[in-house]
Amino acid sequence: MSDDDTLLEEIIELAKNRTGKSAVMPETRLYADLGMTGDDAHEFLLAFATKYDVDMERLVWLRFFDDEPSTNDLMAPAITLAASVLSPSFAIRWQAARDAEREITIAHLADVARAKVWSDPGDAHRRTRGYSPLVLIFSAASLSLLAFFVLLGIAVGYAFLAGQLGDKNYIALLGVLAVSVLPFFFAFSSWQSIQRKLASA
Repeated sequence: MSDDDTLLEEIIELAKNRTGKSAVMPETRLYADLGMTGDDAHEFLLAFATKYDVDMERLVWLRFFDDEPSTNDLMAPAITLAASVLSPSFAIRWQAARDAEREITIAHLADVARAKVWSDPGDAHRRTRGYSPLVLIFSAASLSLLAFFVLLGIAVGYAFLAGQLGDKNYIALLGVLAVSVLPFFFAFSSWQSIQRKLASA
């Protein structure tokens, strides 16, 4: 067995051990085939870089993986769609960020291990993905639900100040206002995540 074959086998075993998957080959993709993203992908690449002493400074994370999933992800498709419709410049930048996405294969990791420094896969490894209609529906529904809570908070706050709620319960008022403010926090966090994606292009 050649040194190249040995290197490939080592990386395949590393991927198997990290993911529990048995069908791993040189052309296997970390994201699409092994489902690596977030912390799992970070831990795998850290183990890979440590084992083969690879300089990973050039790696732009969001070209290959997503951040660790959070509740903000549910709103991102609707926000990016709305921003793309309202702002042509945003649409161009967002498409550039999507076009920069690549898939990392086991074979590419072997090339990187030999070079000892990170390099991006070529255009042949572009990732093709899109939002399904179902994802967009759920995303729009989540935004609508959050908008409802904002309007509810405004209505309750107004009724409270106008003395239409009888005895004033400040704790209840603070609770309602806190719930109505949360959507702004979630939307802001989602927007920050979108901005990080734009910067990865």
